[in-house]
Amino acid sequence: MKPKKILELITKFLKENDFDVVFGTGTFSGGHCIINENRVVVVNKRMPTEEQIRVLSSVILELELDHSRLRKEAREFIERFR
Repeated sequence: MKPKKILELITKFLKENDFDVVFGTGTFSGGHCIINENRVVVVNKRMPTEEQIRVLSSVILELELDHSRLRKEAREFIERFR
């Protein structure tokens, strides 16, 4: 599976888990925070796709979200960052 598709799957997973996923530009790599009681993940869209996936994966792993429903390829990608 191509990295772009994995990025789409992981982004969709986070949105289904009540996260706002924002792709922006700037001098940051990304991460998660809570703004006005909304859970937000910010990703620098100028980073390579694999780095964007790493940022999203780190949020999933740090918050111990159950990602067992994701497709095997996406789960394997996330587990590489454990």
